[in-house]
Amino acid sequence: MFNYIRNENGSSFLLVIILLFVSLTFLGYYIHSFQSQLFIYNSLEFANVRATINLLAEIFSS
Repeated sequence: MFNYIRNENGSSFLLVIILLFVSLTFLGYYIHSFQSQLFIYNSLEFANVRATINLLAEIFSS
């Protein structure tokens, strides 16, 4: 059935395409997770900087 998608060495292109798709899916998931983690860290850093500024403003105003 899949004889027409084999190369001269006999390996199946369908298997290679499926492996490529699975690999790219995992790579995309890893990149998305890393970007989400960076976004969370940046949000926390901004919140801490803002809290520090507010605390210093409170200390110096009294």
